[in-house]
Amino acid sequence: MAEDNMAARFARTIRDLLVPPPVVPRLDEHVDPEIARVEWAIARLPKRTREVFLMHRFENLGYDRIAHRLGISEKAVEREIVRVLRAVRKAREDHARELYK
Repeated sequence: MAEDNMAARFARTIRDLLVPPPVVPRLDEHVDPEIARVEWAIARLPKRTREVFLMHRFENLGYDRIAHRLGISEKAVEREIVRVLRAVRKAREDHARELYK
């Protein structure tokens, strides 16, 4: 149950990042291919990278709190966030490239 809630929040957050709020599809509607690609890209990241992203995005933890919780430096947290953002950007670029072939 908690995992379903987390998955729903995750999907909603990805949609909020990609689509203006008035156009955000409901969770039971067909998922936009771009959103699916971004979700897939994040799912493929290393476990710690995903954990850092989820803590930052869904638990609203700052880099210092995440670093303390995982026993890593704040700089390491920053690198993990950069890794997620690069993955999201690449997924979106790949999607756009395929769309305009």
